[in-house]
Amino acid sequence: MKLMIVAIQTALIAMFMASVGFAQSDNTEMVNAWIATATRAEEVLDTNLASTSALEALRAELVEQRSEALGLEVVSQSNIVPLRTELDVLGPPPEDGIAEATEIAARRAVLEAEIVRETVPLLLAQAAYRRADGLIRDINAVIRTRFSDTLVELGPSPLDPTLWPEAIGDVSHYTTRLIGEVSDTFAQDASRTSLAKKAPLALLFAGLGLWMLLGVRRGFADLVKRGLAAGGDVTMWQSSLADLARLLVPSVGAVAVIFAIRSSELAGVWGLAIVDVLPQIAVALIAAPWLGHSVFGTTQKGEGDAIARSGYRMSVLLGILYAASVLLSAVSVQGEFSTGTQAVLNFPLVIIAAFVFFRLSKILKDGWHTDLNSNDEVEKSEFIFSAILSRLLFIFAIVAPILAAIGYFAAARFVVFPTIVTLGLLATLLVMFNLIRTFLDYWIEGEGHELRRDQTRLIPVFVGFLLSLGALPLLALIWGARTSDLLEIWGWLSDGVTIGESRFSLTDLLVFILVFGIGYTITRLLQKTIRNTVLPRTKMDIGGKSAVLTGVGYAGVTIAALAAISATGLDLSSLAIVAGALSVGIGFGLQAVVSNFVSGIILLVERPIKEGDWIIAGGHEGIVRKISVRATLVDTFDRCAVVIPNSDLIAGSVLNWTSPDLSGRVKVPIGVAYGTDPDKVKEVLLSIAADHPVALKYPAPTVIFKNFGASSLDFEMRVFIRDVNQILTVHSDINFEIARRFEQEGIEVPFDQHDITLKNVDQIGAAVSDAIKEIGSGSK
Repeated sequence: MKLMIVAIQTALIAMFMASVGFAQSDNTEMVNAWIATATRAEEVLDTNLASTSALEALRAELVEQRSEALGLEVVSQSNIVPLRTELDVLGPPPEDGIAEATEIAARRAVLEAEIVRETVPLLLAQAAYRRADGLIRDINAVIRTRFSDTLVELGPSPLDPTLWPEAIGDVSHYTTRLIGEVSDTFAQDASRTSLAKKAPLALLFAGLGLWMLLGVRRGFADLVKRGLAAGGDVTMWQSSLADLARLLVPSVGAVAVIFAIRSSELAGVWGLAIVDVLPQIAVALIAAPWLGHSVFGTTQKGEGDAIARSGYRMSVLLGILYAASVLLSAVSVQGEFSTGTQAVLNFPLVIIAAFVFFRLSKILKDGWHTDLNSNDEVEKSEFIFSAILSRLLFIFAIVAPILAAIGYFAAARFVVFPTIVTLGLLATLLVMFNLIRTFLDYWIEGEGHELRRDQTRLIPVFVGFLLSLGALPLLALIWGARTSDLLEIWGWLSDGVTIGESRFSLTDLLVFILVFGIGYTITRLLQKTIRNTVLPRTKMDIGGKSAVLTGVGYAGVTIAALAAISATGLDLSSLAIVAGALSVGIGFGLQAVVSNFVSGIILLVERPIKEGDWIIAGGHEGIVRKISVRATLVDTFDRCAVVIPNSDLIAGSVLNWTSPDLSGRVKVPIGVAYGTDPDKVKEVLLSIAADHPVALKYPAPTVIFKNFGASSLDFEMRVFIRDVNQILTVHSDINFEIARRFEQEGIEVPFDQHDITLKNVDQIGAAVSDAIKEIGSGSK
């Protein structure tokens, strides 16, 4: 079937090339090379005899071919776009019987021919891209299948005594060959002469390296201990430099020692296998103690100090185990050890690693329970990850020895050593995060630290997110992912996806975010400038200023979004189709949202209400805090917040106490007893109103004789005040003053009195007497 597809594709290519004169030699050779590489890859996959390294090399060729095809596709599309644009300007050919200018017809024919000519490499590139992409996926599947088969392959058990002599023999043979290489070097005159010339430099670097690894390192550690024991204050900078020196000094020493070994040229083929992995061994042996000290380091005494020491020892032991694993792997490959020998030699490492995992699990568990006893919810949440890691380490400590003992050598190694590297990576991330947070806390301290702390509250979260994001590729590599897999993901993000005639990539996304971020920042700066510089010089009220700032914000965000879309190369005309499709859904499903949005725009433009107004709407009364495009936030006098949809404010009735100004009217009803002089009542009430400091003289206060009540003469005093926000206070003040003045003037404020007339009193009395007699006779 694959051969038939290839034959059909080749025939189509030949037909295209013959029909349009595809004479571009460079493209022809490139397409032929693509076909040859793809055909060879299909044959290799059909036979399934190639090694994994050969498949990786073939995959690299296909990746390069796919990149070339994508490049040709992009170039062809860029060449076709202006041709189609010009052809669209000319319009379609006229109908039969309608004459057309010769120049236009000729130009249309030329454009159509050029489009066809450019379409050929575009189609070939697209076909080659898809073919190469499919083959790459097939090779990835084969490699992953082989890797998984290796993990589940059952091999010899290291507990089989018959394998031990073979393992001892393989190690002895390798040691003999290694010693023999060194002896041969000293036995040859030319080698001795060369060694004598290089020995001084090699000894110098070796001595310097050993001094930095042992002498300086121990002396530096003793110096730090004496400084801490003296009780002196250690600044953040001194502590950071001490930790850095604790890592850099032995690293420089290790580099010097490795350089000395390489420059001596004592090692031969068998020795170079060990020398080549010395950098990895040095990293493990140096980084493990440093990470252990940084993570478990403590100045406390007692139980906490014991846990810290135990954690430090386990960290050092993990570094030694990983270094031994790297050394054993290099020796096994060079010495061509059998699977049984590798299982026997790795089994002690797996057992020790399981013990370390168990101890670390207990350390993390003890620390987890200790922190859970705290009352700080933040501290409790920070140790959830430690609890999960503790359980995983406990499971690995049980599973790994069992797998190794049964004979699943590769699976046991896959459980143990990636876990060790993962623990090292997590410890490194923790040290980096704590260092950044320490520097941040140091910067925050000082005058105004509370404000800076609020402003930088999310920075640790952002830093943690970036560190976690950067660790994901490393974790993938640690747990079996190949570099080619990561490059494949990165290529997919960089190349992007094709939608219509446009291609969207990670670069386009970054450009969009950058341009939009710049536009958004400029908008915020413009709003701040207008708020602090322009608006204070105007006579606009608070609501008007808020409307201006809101309008500037919406306009700026819209312009920033349009600029970002244009910067990514998107065709904005295609958005019209999307907008038309969305309008249908908006018309049916988002009517309330659109209604509120439009109502919010109307409120901001017409401003029937504004921020700070006292309104009554929909049964709610309060002060308008904010008007957004969807709803209006009102603070009630009960210290509650009410969100009122904007459409309710536009379609319903709204009572605005503070529009168009703050003046308002207070109405105070009062009743006096019959027989009171109404003119005297009016005079007293007007004097009360005139004496109030908030009452306006114009319009002047008035007293209305409303009606004759059931038990009182009803009056109503009406007073205009300067600030309607004080209406309740003024109402209360007037009532207090009325009570005081009426008492002075002898004016009575009546209360309701009712006369009750009982009919048939004789009959009621007789009935009561009879009831009493019956009760008395019954009791006897």
